Amino acid sequence: MLSYLCSRFMSSTLALMVLALMLVSAFGCRSVSPPAPPQSEMKPDPMLRMTLKAGDAVEVKFAYANQFNESQTVRPDGFISMQIVGEVVVAGKTPSELRDELTKLYAPHLKHPELSVMVRSSSERRVLVGGEVNKPGLVEMPGDMTLLEAVMLAGGFNLDKAEVQNVVVARVKDGKQYGYGFDLSDALAGKEVQPFYLKPRDIVYVPRTSIADVDQWISQYLYKLLPPVSIGFSIYSNGN
Repeated sequence: MLSYLCSRFMSSTLALMVLALMLVSAFGCRSVSPPAPPQSEMKPDPMLRMTLKAGDAVEVKFAYANQFNESQTVRPDGFISMQIVGEVVVAGKTPSELRDELTKLYAPHLKHPELSVMVRSSSERRVLVGGEVNKPGLVEMPGDMTLLEAVMLAGGFNLDKAEVQNVVVARVKDGKQYGYGFDLSDALAGKEVQPFYLKPRDIVYVPRTSIADVDQWISQYLYKLLPPVSIGFSIYSNGN
């Protein structure tokens, strides 16, 4: 009798475990709070070698010849046009490399050709913030930037409609599309949370309603909901 009861107990326990696993499999991937991204995704990228590209805004200032100062946007062909020396290739150069080249070009024309090159805005270092924020659009990213900082720079949440427990970040890495879901309610309440650092060209979307499957929602809906943007930003797609 004892062995029979033990057998029935073991069978019931096994059945409950199998049922629990089935429920986790069925509903786990539809949780409103997706699994946390890998720790490596949380950290800001190390500083990379910054090279100029079409769409970048640069300012050239001469120490002793202010009349030659220029503020220009790098043209699609990668050039800017400077007084006296004419067309100068900019794309692919770092600001310091451009400074050195301009110094050499102006040396025959100026007694003191000292100058500086400053990047006022970079077409690559931007993120797009859309959805239920007060000022949706492109946000400049001059340095490390967290998800919450980007939302605040976009005017903050529209608190009447925003689903702050379900903010979505879309990112392409190594040709693959990834989606992350975040609950920012604790951060807004002033609680200590681990920040999520954005990367250039990330897309942030604040929805009105909860999202069960972030990756599926991104693939089917996100890019349809975001406003069209054509200046220095292109929407991610797999393999690009």
